[in-house]
Amino acid sequence: MSDVAMETGDIDYQSAVMSLWDNSVNRKYYVTGGVGSGETSEGFGPDYSLRHNAYCESCSSCGEIFFQHKLNLAYRDAKYADLYEETLYNALLGSVDLEGKNFYYQNPLDTYRPRYDWHVCPCCVGNIPRVLLMLPTWMYVKDTDSIYINLFVGSTVTIEDVAGTDVELVQKTDYPWSGKVAITVNPVVAKRFNVRIRVPDRDVSELYTATPNSDGITSIAVNGAEVTPTIEKGYATITRQWRAGDKIEMVLPMKVQRVKGSDKIEATSGRVALRRGPLVYNVEQVDQDITEVLDPGAVLTPQWKADLLGGVTVLEGEWADGSPLVAIPNYARANREPSSSDRRGRGPRSARSIVWMKDR
Repeated sequence: MSDVAMETGDIDYQSAVMSLWDNSVNRKYYVTGGVGSGETSEGFGPDYSLRHNAYCESCSSCGEIFFQHKLNLAYRDAKYADLYEETLYNALLGSVDLEGKNFYYQNPLDTYRPRYDWHVCPCCVGNIPRVLLMLPTWMYVKDTDSIYINLFVGSTVTIEDVAGTDVELVQKTDYPWSGKVAITVNPVVAKRFNVRIRVPDRDVSELYTATPNSDGITSIAVNGAEVTPTIEKGYATITRQWRAGDKIEMVLPMKVQRVKGSDKIEATSGRVALRRGPLVYNVEQVDQDITEVLDPGAVLTPQWKADLLGGVTVLEGEWADGSPLVAIPNYARANREPSSSDRRGRGPRSARSIVWMKDR
C-alpha cells in the first residue's frame, strides 16, 4: 500500500497508509522498534498492549523497515529513517547471533530461549540477510539536486546522477559507539547541490519518553569551519558548490537515556529501559540478578569492552541494593549461553535477559 501511495500520489491510499502508520507507531510499537504482540497470531494486538513476551517476528521487523523506508521516499521526512534505524539496530540485528549462524523467529523483550539453527517455517532465514545486505538502500536517498544521508555507517558509496554528476561519499565513523561522523563528498565534477543529513530524533513514537534529551546534532563543520544549516523535515541541509575532497564533520549526542513507557502501557508501569544513541540496552542474568531495582538516581557510565561480545560499549552502574549492574546492547543478548535449540524449538533455556527493568 505504501508503494502504491508513493508511486501514484493517490490521496485515498496516502490517507489509509498514514492512518495505519499512526496506529502502529503511536499505539502498538515496541521500544526496540519491533511490532506484533502475538495476541492475534502474526498480527497486532489491542492498542497499548505491549507485553514483554512479545511475538515481534523477525520478518515483521523487515516489513517495518520496508514500510518506513517507502514513507521516507514519499515524504522526505527524517522521522521515518529515525524509526527504521531503531528497528534495524535493535529488533532486526538482535534476531541473529554474533556468529551469524542462528536466529530468532520471535523476539520477545523478556528472553530466555536460545536462537534456532533452523525453523520449520524458514522465512526469516532469507528475510534477515536480505534486509541487512540492503544496507546502502537504507543509508542514502537522492533526488535531482539532493543527497539524503539517513544512516551513519563507515562506508564508501557512489550516488549516481545528482545535479548532473556522480558523487562518491566516504563515511568514517565508529557510530553507534561514538557520535563522531566524518563524510567526504567527492563529486566527479564540481556542482551545486544539497547534502541533507538526518538530525536524529530518538522519540518519534508517542509511546515513549526519554531523559535526558539526546536528539539533534551537537556540532557540524564543513572543511573545518562550523556551519549552522537550516533544518527541513528533520534534515540539516547544506547547500554549496561541492568539490572533491570537501569534508563534513559532525558530532551526535550520545547520552545514556532512561526510557519510560506511556501510562497507557500496563506492561511498562514501574519499569525503565536504557538507551544510548540508537541502541536499546538489555540486562542479562549471566551478569547479575535482574530482579533487582534500578534507582532513578543511579549513575550509569558507558564503557568500551573490546573483549566482550565482539567489542561493545556496556553501561555500568549499581542496582539499588549496591550490587554491580552491567547492561549490554540488546542485539548482543543471548550470545553467552547455548545458541541454538532443536528444530522444534525444544532444548535448554538460556539465561534470562530483559529490556524493561524495575524502577522506583
